Amino acid sequence: MNLRNIYLSVAVVGLSLFFLSSQIFSGIGSSATKEEVLLRSIVTHIDRLHFEPREFNEDFSSLVFNEFLSGLDGNKRFFTQSEIDQLRSFENRIHLEIRNTTFEFFDLADELMSKSAKRAHSIFEEVIQMDFDLDAEGYFELDGDKIDFVANEDELKERWQRYVHFQIVDDVVRQINRLEEDEDYDIDELVEEARENVEDRISTWLNRIKGMEREDRFNIYLNTISNLQDPHTGYFKPKDKQDFDMRMSNQLEGIGARLTTEGEHVKIVSIVPGGPAWKQGELEPNDLILKVAQEDEEPVDISGWSLDDVVSIIRGPKGSKVTLTVRKIDNKVVDIEIIRDVVVFEEGFARSVILQKEGQDTRIGYLNLPSFYFNIGNASEGRNSKDDVRAELQKLNEENIDGLIFDLRNNGGGSLNDVVDMSGFFIEEGPVVQVKARASEPQVLSNRENEVVYSGPLVIMVNSFSASASEILAAALQDYGRAIIVGGNSTFGKGTVQRFYNLDRMVRGHNDLKPLGELKVTTQKFYRIDGGSTQLKGVQPDIVIPDNFHFVTVGENDYDFAMEWSEIAAVDFSQNVWEVDDKLIHWLRKRSEERISEDELFTKVLANADRLKRMRNHSLRPLSIEAYREFLREREEEADQFRDMFDPIESIHISNIEADLEFIHSDSSRIARNESFFENIQKDAYIFETIQIMNDLLNGSEVK
Repeated sequence: MNLRNIYLSVAVVGLSLFFLSSQIFSGIGSSATKEEVLLRSIVTHIDRLHFEPREFNEDFSSLVFNEFLSGLDGNKRFFTQSEIDQLRSFENRIHLEIRNTTFEFFDLADELMSKSAKRAHSIFEEVIQMDFDLDAEGYFELDGDKIDFVANEDELKERWQRYVHFQIVDDVVRQINRLEEDEDYDIDELVEEARENVEDRISTWLNRIKGMEREDRFNIYLNTISNLQDPHTGYFKPKDKQDFDMRMSNQLEGIGARLTTEGEHVKIVSIVPGGPAWKQGELEPNDLILKVAQEDEEPVDISGWSLDDVVSIIRGPKGSKVTLTVRKIDNKVVDIEIIRDVVVFEEGFARSVILQKEGQDTRIGYLNLPSFYFNIGNASEGRNSKDDVRAELQKLNEENIDGLIFDLRNNGGGSLNDVVDMSGFFIEEGPVVQVKARASEPQVLSNRENEVVYSGPLVIMVNSFSASASEILAAALQDYGRAIIVGGNSTFGKGTVQRFYNLDRMVRGHNDLKPLGELKVTTQKFYRIDGGSTQLKGVQPDIVIPDNFHFVTVGENDYDFAMEWSEIAAVDFSQNVWEVDDKLIHWLRKRSEERISEDELFTKVLANADRLKRMRNHSLRPLSIEAYREFLREREEEADQFRDMFDPIESIHISNIEADLEFIHSDSSRIARNESFFENIQKDAYIFETIQIMNDLLNGSEVK
């Protein structure tokens, strides 16, 4: 895209936003409430700017109805069917309320939820005092989607009895499992202690639900409307936007994990490289946080808490301990202890080392990029991934490497501009990605770098959590035949582009209601230069190395309302610098498959992937103590087969780049972090297999 077109696009966008602002303002009276201003602003933005906005019709109303109620009562322990029936009259006309900026449905839902929360607390106070037959047969269903709302208050009380029953059983069994094998215990004492723990935990949770303000539920309502457009469109309160900026700037506090809400729970989106959770090693993306405990205190059930409240109790002073009770993707529940620390930003930045396989003379550069980071608002002071990667490549060139492994695993994306420019480090001038808005022709973004920084053999590592900008870079270099892509079945599959809109700037007047927050809107899709989208499909590696998600769907396909895959016309581009043809890829793939089929570790990885697939939807739990103990024992025995699978691989030799040694040895903490980085590489069977693929690539020219 040339400079004139860029200026023209900016002018057109600016003019469009001016008219959009006028439209929003003209539709809102001077006496409007904050709810009216927010709803009108968000709907107008979505209508005019979203790539593919849903039509506000009866079908959309039904989606809002079901998703909003799920957001309020996903496990169906508050509303009865008669209350749902009261709300049901709005199911097919919520779109009219949205258009007219009225709130009859929301008002009634808010009123009923307030009443049902108080009723639930009253029921719980009665139920917790009951006697439970802890030898009873039967099961408790963890998944709220698999049960219906109860018919009346009597059935609601039964549901709470079953829920409390399971919570007590769970607590008792976990107390027993913490005892020494031959240690005696009094079951009645354990039950009484469990009852007290459950009472404290659930009372705290219910008090929070009762204490939710109308504004909290209204934010759920706004995000229901927004998220139904696609998973990446959403409303951000002012504080939420500040947290987002911190993440994009690689400046995070706490345990070093990115969180989001999912139903009643908070889910781990990703682990910040170098942070306390990353070092501890057990917390993983897709884990659901059920409880949080401070130091040696009893855990607090965080079901139904706001994300802000959860973050506030997970964060804490350096050196203090927090214990997270999480549910894994296979539905196993574990306690994870993490010592809080300052998140070391250096380990979230690009870094590189030299790798050699024992018996091989080849020197392979290894470059790890955790994210496409940049510093929001302080560009002159902060670091960005583009400049850092260029610097690492230049240092690797000075080391006379024979090939480069570029690790984009778990890289969730970031700056689109940086990834477009970064592609120019590997290919000569040419198109990188196509970006298309709703009502415009595709724009071709080309790299603006005048000089290739690295021109040697290149292998890119990806996995299911390589998303967005990572996929753009991998796809472009794959299309050019510039790199071999290695990883799991597919990357994440996020092929959309978002933009933030500051609602304060879009609404004239109403200063007494501000700050309003911001809206993130999916405004564009990006397409590969061959015309295909990465949306849903992701980037399929040239060589697949099986991982724990080999048999389960993760990524964009996991979202209920993800946008569909599509394609547009390809653009002209020439394969240059280092052409990788189909014959060579086939040979490399065959050799890798042979190694993996004979490797005991990858046989176990595939067996574990099959276990995860089987367990993922297994959400029933026994209600008797002995049956539940046996259930957990069997799960634990099966899981034990796959624990600590990755031992150090002695034949990987790792060395720092000469230019980095002074910096590393100038600080004891850097030395420790460098040692930890080496240890992780040493245990990484995926890196080891990629080294072997690279050696095959270097020795495979005769195949062509």
